[in-house]
Amino acid sequence: MMSGLRFDKVATRVVERLKTDLHDAVPSGTTVLITITAPIRLASKTTAAVKLKARSMLEASQSDARMTVHGNRIRIRVVHNGRKRAPKVLAAVHNPDVDTRKLLTALMP
Repeated sequence: MMSGLRFDKVATRVVERLKTDLHDAVPSGTTVLITITAPIRLASKTTAAVKLKARSMLEASQSDARMTVHGNRIRIRVVHNGRKRAPKVLAAVHNPDVDTRKLLTALMP
């Protein structure tokens, strides 16, 4: 497991909410990877903004985006892997010093 990942109550809730709310929007054979820097102070608003961006990326066939929402750096990557059994959403909350390129590679090699 990569050090620097966060598993506190807020981080866990945000990750689970993203997985649940985006699952039906992600087509089979596609995975949406999401990284968010901690701490998350405005969890509901941050989650809503990430969901909106991820859905718009799926509609526009956009594959990579970076943004800052309420002080949290967000990175979203859409991977078309063709594997029907691959997870549809993988999300991680991490400390600010984590290299998100390495984290995204670890999430979906």
